[in-house]
Amino acid sequence: MKKIILIAATAFVSLASFANVDPITGKVQEAFRTTFSTAKNVQWKSLEEAGLFQATFNYQNSELNAYYNADGEMVAVARYINKENLPILVTQKIQERFPEHIVLNVIEHISYGITTYHLTLHSAKSSMVVSVSPEGDISVTKKIKNKL
Repeated sequence: MKKIILIAATAFVSLASFANVDPITGKVQEAFRTTFSTAKNVQWKSLEEAGLFQATFNYQNSELNAYYNADGEMVAVARYINKENLPILVTQKIQERFPEHIVLNVIEHISYGITTYHLTLHSAKSSMVVSVSPEGDISVTKKIKNKL
């Protein structure tokens, strides 16, 4: 009798420990495979606090991050782009408003069909992160004064 209880307990623990080995299954992976069928080097991360799943992968010579909710709906996709690939209006507005800053990094972020560019800017006096719409609307997300 003790052996049967021990075997049953061991089986239960084994099944329970393997039940959540891959939390990224079902609707999420199906949606990902449908959208990015030729993706390479896919790595998944669960963003529990946001209720999202993040896939980082290579697709068409770019590294992307795609974000899915539990229903398998892609809520956002983001990638680094070259500053030369920014829309002309975005480049003009940044140069007008922050002429002393240079663009260090650009992330193109698309969420629910809305594109936003997140730029890291740097000058001798300050560094900042700004968000810019394709129409050139700018909001400063973070600003840091550089020590002189």
